[in-house]
Amino acid sequence: MSLKIEIIGLPASGKTFFYNNLSKKLNLQKKNYVRVINLKNFFIKKYLKTKTGASLLKKYAYKIYIKNVQIKSKFLFKKEYEDLNLFIKDNLKKNKNYRKILFLYKKYVNSSNYSSERKSRMLKNFEIDFLGFKFLNNNSNFLVFDEGFFQKIYFNFNHRNKSKFNLKDQNDYLKLVPSPNLIIFIDTNIKTCLKRSKNRTDGFLYDEKILKNLKSIYFNKSVTEFAKKSKIPIIRLNGTKNIKKNLQIFFERIYKIKN
Repeated sequence: MSLKIEIIGLPASGKTFFYNNLSKKLNLQKKNYVRVINLKNFFIKKYLKTKTGASLLKKYAYKIYIKNVQIKSKFLFKKEYEDLNLFIKDNLKKNKNYRKILFLYKKYVNSSNYSSERKSRMLKNFEIDFLGFKFLNNNSNFLVFDEGFFQKIYFNFNHRNKSKFNLKDQNDYLKLVPSPNLIIFIDTNIKTCLKRSKNRTDGFLYDEKILKNLKSIYFNKSVTEFAKKSKIPIIRLNGTKNIKKNLQIFFERIYKIKN
């Protein structure tokens, strides 16, 4: 049995911290029935193995560029970027639901007040993660994703923009994207998330208008409601608790499922 596990929670709730510590623990203890998965890395491995218009050497160099800089390249790896886009386009055609999924995710992205460049990056990362999931090898018993498709719409932008990603859109999206079999919900108070966010040098940053109005709803409750209706188990962890305690709770639940 292959169990797909997704971590969800607000920005700065402690998702990445939990994921990184889980990864370290798995490497030390060599629990081969659990694996952490980065969908982008999985996609790139598949791309490197597939015959395309770009040379293998340049593709490997482009891989380093993607990892350390960004996917898009107008100059140094322009040809490789075009080659990658063609590879993405050809593979997305094979999924009959993808146009509808992308339409809904675009609606979500456009509900944000991000720059057009950042929105473009979000859409490209979505395509890559979607294909990474499709290329996934399901040999391991438990696969933990660094960011799955439920998390991709978890933060709510509607209080910032006239463009709405309404409840129907959210549920339609959740019905179409790959679903996890188990959710790890890092449940951290919004005030704590805001405080942590201020100390960040990169990643998601809450804006000042949010800081002034803590009564706004910052998450799409539809994600957890959909999971409950779909009978997807949710392990709720407090993001302010000791990481050892949270990992202990995680492994206790996983061990019960495994046995």
